[in-house]
Amino acid sequence: MQAKCPECAKNQDLGHAFCGGCGNKLDCPECARYRTAGTPFCGGCGRRLGTRYAYVPENRNYGPVFWASLLAMVFVMIILAVEGSTLVIRFADVFVYAPDIEYGLLILLPSPHVLLFFSGAWSQAYWAFLVAAVMLSFARLAWEMYSKHMENGQEENKKGLEDTSAYWLGLLWPSTIVIQLAIMLPVALGSGTGLPSFGTNDERYMMFVLASASVWEEVITRVLIIGLPLAVFALISNKERPARYLLGGFGISKAAMILIIISSAVFGYAHYDGWGIIKILPSFIFGLAAGYLYSKYGLYASILLHFVNDYLQSFLWMGMGSVSMSILILSLLGLGIVTTVILAVKGVPFAKGFRHREFFPDSFKKD
Repeated sequence: MQAKCPECAKNQDLGHAFCGGCGNKLDCPECARYRTAGTPFCGGCGRRLGTRYAYVPENRNYGPVFWASLLAMVFVMIILAVEGSTLVIRFADVFVYAPDIEYGLLILLPSPHVLLFFSGAWSQAYWAFLVAAVMLSFARLAWEMYSKHMENGQEENKKGLEDTSAYWLGLLWPSTIVIQLAIMLPVALGSGTGLPSFGTNDERYMMFVLASASVWEEVITRVLIIGLPLAVFALISNKERPARYLLGGFGISKAAMILIIISSAVFGYAHYDGWGIIKILPSFIFGLAAGYLYSKYGLYASILLHFVNDYLQSFLWMGMGSVSMSILILSLLGLGIVTTVILAVKGVPFAKGFRHREFFPDSFKKD
């Protein structure tokens, strides 16, 4: 009996009709039913159900796309490490300052409305919660990378990188930066309004507010608009442990994609009041990336995407000069152009195979 192609399961999970490793025609949603019925062919896609998987050797050559993606991942992981260190180093400084902050916690209905105001010790407790949430997200990312490394061999480790949140953070964040700037710059230059800014230079206040955006905005957009409806549907459908849908990581199904688009639209519209019309479409684009990471990997991944984006000024807060910061941003933009091309290439088979995906997320069936 021939060995199963190591690429087939991954391509099947991505919703492809054919395996990119061996060319084998993969199951459609109807194949299992016809196979159970004992028919030689699937009535849904016409596949001969007795087809064997072809063997593909474990060793393969990795091209420029893989190495460019790996470079992007390492680049973003280094930035995340610096930002995470800044959060820890400056924790006490912001904690002492936090009682002076009167903060309004928002909810989207779909425009932003203040859920409650707090200050004093409550602001300190909220700051501690934000830092804990970001640090737990870092810990979850580290565990994901460690577990992937431990369960795979050396060759599998390379292929396994493509199915980690770190890999997709490396591709998605630089790309969203480039796309957002490509949208905002012409509008800003045409209107003469300039790019959006906070209007304050107080580092402690900015650390507090940006950490809140990284965590709380992911809760009210990704958890409440994507995870909660799926959890309710899972409960109605008598699926096991429906509450786990709240934390994401259930896969990219048709239902999940619909909710990702809705949450991104709400997320984009929510930025109108504070930033103006210039931020609506860029925020929608960013929301799509965050929604993908939340649905595919979990809440921790979307929090880290938001955090790496909003805390980029950490390099200035930690004493990096403006020239060095400019070089960093230019490097990020250059890398973003490359990752945008890579995502465009990867998006073609994803889009073609999407119609074969189930309507409701089914990733948890593997548990």
